[in-house]
Amino acid sequence: MFIGVSGYNHESAAALVDKNGALIDYYREESLSRIKGDKSFPRRAIRKLLNSNNLKINDIERVAFYERPLSAFLHIIKEASLNMPRSLALLAHQFRNFNRSSVSCYLDFAKEFKGLETKLIYSDHHLSHSLTALSYSKSKKDICSVVVDGFGDRSTASICHIVDPSEIKELWECPYPVSLGLFYSSITDYLGFAINEGEYKVMGLASYGDSKSKSAKLVRGLMDWDSASNKIISDMSYFDYHLSTSNSFNSKLEGLLGPARNPFVRLIPGESDFQRCADIARGAQDLTIYLLRKIFTHAHKITSSRRFLFSGGVSMNSASIDSLAQLPFIDELIIPPSPGDAGCAIGAAFYCYIKSNSYSDLKISKPSLFPTLKEIRKDEFLTEQIILNEFSFLERNEDDSFLKAAELISAGEVIGTVLSCSETGPRALGNRSLICDGKNKDAVKNLNTVIKDRSPFRPTAPAMRYEIAKKYYKLRPEIYDCYKSMSATCKCLKDNISIKFPTTHVDGTARIQIVENNSSLDKLLSMLEPMGIEILANSSLNVSGEPTCFDLVDGLMVCSRTKLRYLLTDLGLLKRKT
Repeated sequence: MFIGVSGYNHESAAALVDKNGALIDYYREESLSRIKGDKSFPRRAIRKLLNSNNLKINDIERVAFYERPLSAFLHIIKEASLNMPRSLALLAHQFRNFNRSSVSCYLDFAKEFKGLETKLIYSDHHLSHSLTALSYSKSKKDICSVVVDGFGDRSTASICHIVDPSEIKELWECPYPVSLGLFYSSITDYLGFAINEGEYKVMGLASYGDSKSKSAKLVRGLMDWDSASNKIISDMSYFDYHLSTSNSFNSKLEGLLGPARNPFVRLIPGESDFQRCADIARGAQDLTIYLLRKIFTHAHKITSSRRFLFSGGVSMNSASIDSLAQLPFIDELIIPPSPGDAGCAIGAAFYCYIKSNSYSDLKISKPSLFPTLKEIRKDEFLTEQIILNEFSFLERNEDDSFLKAAELISAGEVIGTVLSCSETGPRALGNRSLICDGKNKDAVKNLNTVIKDRSPFRPTAPAMRYEIAKKYYKLRPEIYDCYKSMSATCKCLKDNISIKFPTTHVDGTARIQIVENNSSLDKLLSMLEPMGIEILANSSLNVSGEPTCFDLVDGLMVCSRTKLRYLLTDLGLLKRKT
C-alpha cells in the first residue's frame, strides 16, 4: 500500500493506492477537522485511511509528499533576494514555510505515525498534479499534461508529454514569479474576495462584465503571450505577491483600475460600483482564456498530442474549459474532479506506486468520483435517539424515502442529502448536496440565497441525465467527463427555453452536471421525471464559510443552523421538528 499526502501550504489531504495501482481511499483534512481550507498536517485524514482499511504502519510500503519543499523554497528566495529590503518579511515567511513542509513533515510523521517517516519520499509538485489527472484517463500512454496553478516547486505552468506513467518528459514551463494563477488571485483580492476561495465569485461576476469596457481592456494588458519566445510575460510592477506576505497587488494597480473594492460592502447587480467590478472580472476572465488557449496551442505544437490532461488550481476555472474544447486539435480534455493541491495527494500516492520497483506493468486504475465506496456504519453517526430529539422520520425504507423526497421536490421544497460516501473533489455531486427543482425559480432562490446565503451573481448548477442535457445545452464530446464533475460550463442551445431556467447564468451558460448512472441523483430523477421534473438545482451541503458536509452529523448541523427542513440519508428521510 502507498500513501500520498498534501499540506502545510495549501489544502491538506491523504490518499491510499494499492499494489495494483487502484485508488482505494481519499480524504481531505478539512472534511474531518471542519476547518475550511485546512492546510495542517493531515493527521486525521491519514488516520482515517489506516482505520477504515484496517491497515497498520507496516502495511504501508512508501509515503510521498506532494512537492519538493527545498526546490520551491530556493526559487522563491532567489526572487525575493533581488528585492531587498522590501521583501524581508517574505524571506522570513518562506523560511518558516520551508521548515513546516520539510522538517516538520518528517517530525509530524514520526510523532503521529512512527515508522512512516522512514518511508517518506518527495514528488515534484506539477508531477503530482499530472499523475492525479492521469489516473482519470482511460488510456495512460501518449498524452499531454498541462498544469497551471499559482506556483509549484519551480514553475507556475508546465507542459509534459506522458509516454507512459514511468516516463514523463517536461517540455515547457513558465518560471516564477510570472503566474496566471497568482494574477487571478490578485484580481480576486483586489475585488474584495478571499484568495483561494473567492475565485469562483470572480468567475460568476465576470459574466456581468463588458469585454469592450475600458476596465476590461486595462486588465487584459497586464499579461500577454510572447510568440517569439513562447512565454507568458507580465508587468510585475502592479503586483506584490512575490514581494510581500500581506499584499498581492499595490497602489499602482489601484492607480490603473481605481480603488480596490471594500470587502465588507456586498456586491449587488445594479448597485454602485457593481459594473466596474464586473468589467474588471471580465477582463481577468478574458485574459485567462486567452493565455490558456496559447498554452494549449503550444502544448500541441511541441507534443503533437490531441489528448490532454489539465490540472492545477487554474483548471478549476470552469468558465474557460468550453473555449479550450473548441481548439481544433483537442480530441479529449480530462480534468480530475479534485484538480487543486488537495487532489495532489492522489498523484503523490501514484508516484509512490510508480517508484516501487516491484511492479513493472503499471496499471493505474481509473478512480470513481466517489472513492470511499465502503458501507457507512450507523455507529459512526449520532444515535437514533439523539436524531429523534430534533428530527422525525418521514420514511425509513430507501425506496420510500427517495419517492417522498421526490414528492417534496415536486412541491417546491429544498432537500439536503447525506448518502453513501462523500465526493472525491470539492464539488458536491449528489451525495452531499442541497437540491431542488431546477426550473422552479422560487425554489432555486430559496436554496441559493435563503439557505446558502450566496452572492446573488453566483449561479447554481443544474444536474440532469445526459439525454436531457443534450436537449438543452451545447455539449462538447471532448470534455464529456468534465460535465460529470461540474468542471466545465456550456452554452444553452440557441433560442432554447433553457435560457430562462433559474440555473442559467446571465451570459446564457450553465455549469451543468451530467449525473452518473445508478447514482443518488439518477435514482431521484427516475422518480421525478414522471412528475415533470427533469433538472435539479445542485449546490453543496454546507454552511457558508465551512467545508462541505462529510457525514450525517455535519448534515444535521447544517439543518439546525439554516432554514433547511429535510434531509435524505441512508437511515431514511428526516424532517426537522421546528
